[in-house]
Amino acid sequence: MRNLKMSLYLSNIIRFTIVGSLLIAIPAMAGWLELQKRDPAIRDYMSIFFTGERTGWAVGSAAFEDYENPGFIGYTLDGGKSWNRSDLRLEADLTDIHFFDEKHGWAVGQNGLIANTTNGKDWELQISKVPGIALTSINFVNEKVGYAVGVNETILTTKNGGRQWKVLNGGLVGAGIGDADTSMFNSVQFLDEKTGFVVGIRVLPEAKKQETVIMQTEDGGATWISQETGQEDILEDIYMLNAKIGWAVGENGIVLHTKDGGNKWEKQESGTEETLRSVRFANEKVGWAVGGELGVGVVITTTDGGKSWTLEESNEKMVKAHVLNIQHVWLAGSTGKILKAE
Repeated sequence: MRNLKMSLYLSNIIRFTIVGSLLIAIPAMAGWLELQKRDPAIRDYMSIFFTGERTGWAVGSAAFEDYENPGFIGYTLDGGKSWNRSDLRLEADLTDIHFFDEKHGWAVGQNGLIANTTNGKDWELQISKVPGIALTSINFVNEKVGYAVGVNETILTTKNGGRQWKVLNGGLVGAGIGDADTSMFNSVQFLDEKTGFVVGIRVLPEAKKQETVIMQTEDGGATWISQETGQEDILEDIYMLNAKIGWAVGENGIVLHTKDGGNKWEKQESGTEETLRSVRFANEKVGWAVGGELGVGVVITTTDGGKSWTLEESNEKMVKAHVLNIQHVWLAGSTGKILKAE
């Protein structure tokens, strides 16, 4: 049984991926058009989101560019071929970005950082009420109602587009350090204002074990019900295609699939033991998941709902898959590598 160390896990969230292989041009994998080999300003990418065929956003770290304000929000107007940095200066790295429509977007990161745009161009900071907390994922169901999650069992919600955030759970700096049990949430997705899911890991130091976490709410986050998986791997991402069908991915190449809204999760064989960090589906059959570690990247694809996965490998960690529709699919690598499905 692995003895998961809290400090190591938290450092993995924020560590830089600037390594020697950064400057190596990696050939595009089969079936993918390489739009950008790497970020020219040596920025680290953590997440991407496209609002149209040509307009997209990326977040991460630009510490080499601005050490005191490392948070990076980038945008592309040419479908991912080139990226420019937003004017907003951020004192912490960013980890995730989500847009409800072409104008309304949010990004989250370290130290409880939340940024927002209401015109798809200009960004401003919001007050999260959880300073010092690493926020890992954000999701909105409309331009008003959204949720964010992070370490130390943190779950936030807003009903007015982020002008005010409410702490539903956790949010305490230092919680879970030592012998106390704690959960760390890595991804959140809501299908409507009431029904949502979070995934991550629960650490039980005294029992010297950890448990995979998938939780569901049907009352807007007021109460959460744990869904059984029988697994102990850290989950990094969840994608629910609808209220019944969904997938979750994470550590050791784990892929879990549900056909009944999470009452039962079944393990699918991914063909890799690398950490999978992102999963997205275009429909019930066609989907993608990406991941890897420093110097090792993986992309897995399926055309039968995950019954079988095809594995491709590269020498760069992949961090995000984004599906606008079945014709427009992008993948992002940690050093700014951008691939688009041909």
